[in-house]
Amino acid sequence: MEMLDQIDAIERHLFQYEIAKAGKLMTDTVTHLAAVAGGLPTDKAKTFNAILEYLNLGMQNGDYLFVADVLHYELKPFLRQSLS
Repeated sequence: MEMLDQIDAIERHLFQYEIAKAGKLMTDTVTHLAAVAGGLPTDKAKTFNAILEYLNLGMQNGDYLFVADVLHYELKPFLRQSLS
């Protein structure tokens, strides 16, 4: 599954309140992204780490709408720009 498709799937699971499925898929996705992030320039790596921190904070707080928004409005555009 393509990375952006995985993120779309996480968003769908969050909106359907399938938190366990979203969490598992997010763990797999972030693990894959962490490997990709190793090759990012320092400024982009800082931005990427900040996005991951927001995602982690949202999941810890149970704010799944916030997590979905960060995925949609922060992570996906960042990936499109940085990895293209």
